Amino acid sequence: MKILITGIDGQLGNQLEKFFQKSHEIIGLKRNQFNLQNNEFCKKTILDIKPDWIINTAAFTAVDKAEVEVKKAFDINAKGVETLAKTCSSYGGRLLQISTDFVFDGSKKTPYLPNDKCNPLNIYGSSKLKGETLALKYPGTLILRTSWLYGPSGNNFCLKMLNMHKNASEKSKIISVINDQRGCPTDTLNLAKICWQLINKESKNSFNEKIFHWSNKGIISWYDFALAIGKFGVEFGLIEKEAVINPVSSLEYKTLAKRPTFSALECTHTVKLLNIEQLDWSESLKGTLKNYSQRMPKV
Repeated sequence: MKILITGIDGQLGNQLEKFFQKSHEIIGLKRNQFNLQNNEFCKKTILDIKPDWIINTAAFTAVDKAEVEVKKAFDINAKGVETLAKTCSSYGGRLLQISTDFVFDGSKKTPYLPNDKCNPLNIYGSSKLKGETLALKYPGTLILRTSWLYGPSGNNFCLKMLNMHKNASEKSKIISVINDQRGCPTDTLNLAKICWQLINKESKNSFNEKIFHWSNKGIISWYDFALAIGKFGVEFGLIEKEAVINPVSSLEYKTLAKRPTFSALECTHTVKLLNIEQLDWSESLKGTLKNYSQRMPKV
């Protein structure tokens, strides 16, 4: 199959490119090669390539910035996604759209099911939900929602926190991390494998469902995640010692965009459909940091 991956230089795109089946032909486009704000260019590019599948990892993901750059967020996350779905469906192509836990408002006390009511609290979540809605109007679209994405490359909480542990511990400073927002991290390697499994299985058997959830297993706070990053960072020689972390509430840690206090995703259906095991978040984090340490200079 011929597969176009948008945002190939991003943290998920990077992993998708590394772990694809050799029987697939991969066309990976970077952000500056495939701008989702330029609908006509995107349409022409897709029709020139005519991929069997598009995996769209490109998105406006700066959650707080989206509150200010509203039009840009919707142009990329909604209008641009519709262009992908509409164009590839015109010749029988398929779209796998990567979406987010931020389509939910966090009022639920148990993990969110794919068919649960969406009610985003911020512009980023609203733009991603609009993208889902527009894309699902066209045949062949699948939505894969994920949460708290991190990996060994790109802009993510894990790598930022590693750096903060290093700097803060050296200067005997304290880091403040939110402890009242709960969900589950997802490592990019694990998510990339799920993307490929969904595409391979769907290409053989058409699913009745169009929306899927995937994250690692378990429910934690950002504070819990930050502590574990420090612990495993020391274990694998990425930092010399952990910094002291102060748990704070969302009210104490002001951000421009409001975030859900609970956004864990229920992934049981995806587990059963693909006949796979959902890896615990701590094991995934250990694996990611261990691999990261193997290509980084020791402290």
